[in-house]
Amino acid sequence: MKIKQIIYLLLIIIGALITLFGPNYMLKEYALAIGIVFLMFGIYSMTTTYGNKNNEESDIEE
Repeated sequence: MKIKQIIYLLLIIIGALITLFGPNYMLKEYALAIGIVFLMFGIYSMTTTYGNKNNEESDIEE
């Protein structure tokens, strides 16, 4: 489980870096679009795994 969280964090960081520094290397619109896709996928994946982890813990307590 820890490896997936690290990968999702790396996706978020890569997306932020592409959004910030991408326009220097490619067209601004493409850099922003690619960066936002990486950011959103990383954030979505991180929140879904975090939500599943909390649901499993609450089921164990009941």
